[in-house]
Amino acid sequence: MPGRNQNYYQERSTSRDEFRRLQQSRDLASSRIDQLAMLPLAEKKELIRQLLIEIGTDVDQNDSNPTGDGDQSTISTLERRDVARHLFATGGDIHEHFTWAQVSQFAMACASGNLKKVQSELQSVKETAVQPFSKSDELRTLLETRETSMRLSPLLLIVSIGKNLSMPGAQQHFETVAKLLLKNGASPVVKDVTGKTVAHYGAGGMATKMTLAVTDMCIRAAKSHHLFGKDVKLQGLKTEEMNEKIGIVGGFDPDSNRRAVYLTEDNKEVWIKFENILLHDQTSKCQPYPLLTDIQDRLGSVSLHELVMPSESPIATILDETAEFLLKKHNTSIYTEDCDGCSPLQMVSGLGQYFSERAVSKLVMEAATKKGRETRKARKQEGLSCANCNDCFDESNGGKLLVCSRCKVVRYCGRDCQVQHWKEHKKECVVLSSISGGVTLGSPSEFEIGDGLSMFTQSFRGGGSNFRSDSGYKKPRGKKRNEKFVIKCQGNEDSSPILIYDQTRTSQFYLRPEQKGFKEILKAIRNEPAWQGRKTFMKASFDENGICTVYPEKAGVKSHYTW
Repeated sequence: MPGRNQNYYQERSTSRDEFRRLQQSRDLASSRIDQLAMLPLAEKKELIRQLLIEIGTDVDQNDSNPTGDGDQSTISTLERRDVARHLFATGGDIHEHFTWAQVSQFAMACASGNLKKVQSELQSVKETAVQPFSKSDELRTLLETRETSMRLSPLLLIVSIGKNLSMPGAQQHFETVAKLLLKNGASPVVKDVTGKTVAHYGAGGMATKMTLAVTDMCIRAAKSHHLFGKDVKLQGLKTEEMNEKIGIVGGFDPDSNRRAVYLTEDNKEVWIKFENILLHDQTSKCQPYPLLTDIQDRLGSVSLHELVMPSESPIATILDETAEFLLKKHNTSIYTEDCDGCSPLQMVSGLGQYFSERAVSKLVMEAATKKGRETRKARKQEGLSCANCNDCFDESNGGKLLVCSRCKVVRYCGRDCQVQHWKEHKKECVVLSSISGGVTLGSPSEFEIGDGLSMFTQSFRGGGSNFRSDSGYKKPRGKKRNEKFVIKCQGNEDSSPILIYDQTRTSQFYLRPEQKGFKEILKAIRNEPAWQGRKTFMKASFDENGICTVYPEKAGVKSHYTW
């Protein structure tokens, strides 16, 4: 159970009517979930079932699949997603199920970290099960049966309610229990009724050191889980007689990072590294799972979406640790967009930085900068070739590429290639040269209040909102007329406005697709390798008439800009 108030927010350009719709959707979802609070368990279960049906869940499919993920279809509308968010945030009926012991003994043992009970239950089932255990229906039933209306497996119970379930006088061994479940074949990519994974519960806004440790195990297990239950052969082992042996893949050992393989001919189980396991049938479709922290739920969200939201928890240090866990240790993507088209990077960019968790936002921006440097280096290595012959070196020129003196963009390995390519490059050179000379935007009257550029920002947690009433199309505070300053340009869609602002935010406005300069700035953004074509920095100035000119080719060392 997350135990974290819902605070999903997004920064978006929107009309007043759309803003009211967003507010009404949030309020309605909150009131619907609030109705659950005082209900008896039976009535609460029935109401949750009705809510799940309303948001598009095939509950009959879920009922018929008590040990599987069930219906994982995308939740289609904003209003339905808001209900799902609030249901996850409150935990549904998880608390009541455990309060009134309405779960299996095995589920209770896992959620409370009762190692002896878990070992006993597993041993009892395995005594009557037949090898290979990965094919055992009895063991699967024990490891994967879903509990509560949220449909949590034993592994999900550890990272959801386990951190909050205290058993006075009892020793709780959550990490050891999680290891035991994985070794016996529990799925590390299991999902609840809203599509949440172990990563959503264990590496989100209410993560603990224990849940991060369990999530780390599952991340490693997920890398080879696509082979679970498959026929494989061994290869590359030092013991020659083991190579080419056929077996069936079983559980994952987090301590050794090895998979169990039951050798059918030898009638024994061995533990083998992932790189030494090969699918027996190479024609069968068996794709590896994505990185666990990049697997999206039914709303399109990953745990990093929740982590960048402002927290009401007094334990700020664990948010930092969780962000480092996701971004530095496991290289979680900052570009994953949810069903509303919002990524973690977008949530901490522009005005989003005022609402997001500051320490986490800093780590997200550091990850963006690092990714940008890597991409820039790779593209530079790939792009250093002659535009005419596509060769990278010319001995007569000492291996250096010459740059067109007019547009200063296109490269050639020598004068001969430049002359040969001129007929093709001529028209492009004129366009590129005009951009380098500066692009003049519209007059201030084109950026007046009421032209659709006003911005709403809103928080799903606090319900607060902020409305900008001025266009912001003006020189920054402290700058003189015609004095150049650095601006940041964000946007990569042909049909969406580009957000432009300086470091002080006193100059801040949107440039619409139909306005002067939109195409040129959009092209500069898309050609920027440092931030994957999503944003860029350039210089700008305002003249005595209040008209802005931007200079896409002038910004200095862009890696110096971290705002």
